[in-house]
Amino acid sequence: MQFSSDVYTIRQLKENEWSTYKQMRLEALQIEPSMFRTSIPEEATLTDTEWKERIKHPRAVFVLLEKNTPIGMTSILLLKDEEAYLGQSYIQKEYRGIGLSALLFKARMKWARDLHLKKLSISHRESNIISKAANQRLGFKYTHRETIDWLDGTREDVLYYALDL
Repeated sequence: MQFSSDVYTIRQLKENEWSTYKQMRLEALQIEPSMFRTSIPEEATLTDTEWKERIKHPRAVFVLLEKNTPIGMTSILLLKDEEAYLGQSYIQKEYRGIGLSALLFKARMKWARDLHLKKLSISHRESNIISKAANQRLGFKYTHRETIDWLDGTREDVLYYALDL
């Protein structure tokens, strides 16, 4: 599965491309630690075998490329036969604000529809208004919130949303 524009491409990583996933995931955690619930030390200690497992079904990982250079990533995780969770989205700062998150959503939505899923869920830190705007444009509806302690030492709610397909 691949989507392209003139300069940008998003495609699903193959199992043998786990190192690209590892590189992008660790970069995301290092540069934006306040946006994720796991930490660099925790994921940095994963073995190559564990990274390989994280790219296999029931998860699909997509890489966003400028020409052939990775500039972002996202994933979708099958939760049940008919439901999946969208997560791990990251785009390098210099590429934000130009509509590339739409490619991330488009790839995951196609993956979900190809599996005939009925429902998608997504969440974000309450203060992440950019993520909120992105999922609202696609019609995700608020379902609930949960207060958690974030890795940056703050306490803030996570907002959850769902979309019926």
